[in-house]
Amino acid sequence: MKNKVSVFSGHSGVGKSTLVNSIEPSIKIKTKEISDQHLQGQHTTTFAEMFDLSFESQIIDTPGIKGFGMVEIDKEELSGYYPEFFKLKEYCKFNNCLHLEEPKCAIKEALENGEIAWSRYKSYLQILEGEEEHYRKDVYDKN
Repeated sequence: MKNKVSVFSGHSGVGKSTLVNSIEPSIKIKTKEISDQHLQGQHTTTFAEMFDLSFESQIIDTPGIKGFGMVEIDKEELSGYYPEFFKLKEYCKFNNCLHLEEPKCAIKEALENGEIAWSRYKSYLQILEGEEEHYRKDVYDKN
């Protein structure tokens, strides 16, 4: 992030402003507690704002969006958008591996060995399988 302008964008209530506050606590962006009713974050930010950081950088905090989708990404290309998958997928037995049930899949092996977070793999599966209605799951398990 140093010497760069970064932007946080994503669904409403996922913690973008909280993350900015953790990177630069002196900013003190207004946030709300997790909703007792919905057990999820609450929409707080209402406009995009750029902040100077103490390490020669800027960050833009944006309001949440209700929906976000990928446009025309082939299933075979999706894993390339996950840096931790991209580094390992060349070690899969098959060059067209989707990292589902294929034998000798380097991604699945890394997942089982704790080298890739289950939450990232679940995110990958949701996009791969088009499960957009589940985008706000806060707790991920291995199943």
